[in-house]
Amino acid sequence: MSDTTKTAETTTPATPPQGTHQYLLTLQVPMGSGFSVGTWSGTWTPRQGSTRHDVYLALRNDITRKYPQYRDASVVFFDVQPNQL
Repeated sequence: MSDTTKTAETTTPATPPQGTHQYLLTLQVPMGSGFSVGTWSGTWTPRQGSTRHDVYLALRNDITRKYPQYRDASVVFFDVQPNQL
């Protein structure tokens, strides 16, 4: 008697790792006769010893490099928290 076992392999795409902190940043800038408002959120792992202000500056610099129209924008909201419950 032959004893054969068939197994099926399934693969699922790996979920990208999340950062240690979650951030939310909303900026507003005058545009035309109104305003342009942009909100960015995500997760990030700051360097050891980073402060909230360091994170804010890094995010702001990254955003204004990608979206120069927000260079002189006002901050409507900013928050960064540990990414855990």
